[in-house]
Amino acid sequence: MQKMFSQWRLSILLGVALSLMTPAGAWAQRRRSTRATAQPQPTATPQPAQAKPVASPSPAQTQATPATTRKTEQPPATGEQAAKPKDTKGTWRLKISTGQPRLISLKADHAFASEIATELSRKLDVPVRLSPVMEKARLTIEFTGTPLEGALRMLAPQPYIDYEVTGDTGVAKPVAIYLYGLNEPPPADTEVVRGDSDTIMIEGNTEEGTEAESEKEKQEKALNVKVEHYQVTLHAKRQPLTAVLFEVANKVDIPFEMKYDSSEIVDVDLNNATMEQVVRTLSPNIRLYQRTDLQTYETRPLRIVLAPPANAQQTIKM
Repeated sequence: MQKMFSQWRLSILLGVALSLMTPAGAWAQRRRSTRATAQPQPTATPQPAQAKPVASPSPAQTQATPATTRKTEQPPATGEQAAKPKDTKGTWRLKISTGQPRLISLKADHAFASEIATELSRKLDVPVRLSPVMEKARLTIEFTGTPLEGALRMLAPQPYIDYEVTGDTGVAKPVAIYLYGLNEPPPADTEVVRGDSDTIMIEGNTEEGTEAESEKEKQEKALNVKVEHYQVTLHAKRQPLTAVLFEVANKVDIPFEMKYDSSEIVDVDLNNATMEQVVRTLSPNIRLYQRTDLQTYETRPLRIVLAPPANAQQTIKM
């Protein structure tokens, strides 16, 4: 009996224990579930977008495109556009002052040198000759108020000017202009300055029985001409002008043209004089033609001409 009571008591205690344990376990389980739900879920960290690989330009492409200039190429012209010729006519404007010295102003943009030379010749009333190279040349240049010699140096690599120097004024007047390129043969000496004929002088005493002159008289009447680098040393004592000019031209190795038979007598003594000084000293009727190379500024004579005087009266230079 006591044994049965003990088993019954044990069953009751076990049931109470189970009843107490079951709510606590369920509550603990619910608490754990609630805690798990309340905790924030970790968010996924956004991954950076992966750049797509870009192909690097080839060396040929790098060289074809400048680093500092971006140029857009136009598509090639087709149809009527390709048939139309391009306008290659340049523009230019030339001005020349009327006073002395003549000052030249020019503004040219891809203009033909031949067109500018034609206008220059018209305004200066002087022939302007171009070499074959300069005939096809184009000029892009601008200058203002420049003397003739300086302007010609800018118009062509190798310019020349032919001058006429007169004995009365001694002023060098341009009579021809040449525009040439480098390493081209220079223009001929007779390109513009040409004579009708050259003079040949024949001197001598044709009279028989003439008494011999003394040595002093020979010295007084002597004619002596020396030329070195176009510097003239001249001594003439009462000598005919024509004979003096012929001797000077012969020593300089240029033609002498006598357009009239002069009876002028000269007395002159010059040392290391220029050709211009000789002309001014001897007679106002002399015309000296010479050429200046504007690249080197070297001047050399071309021809001496004895022109008719302005009046019929003959003079004696003392």
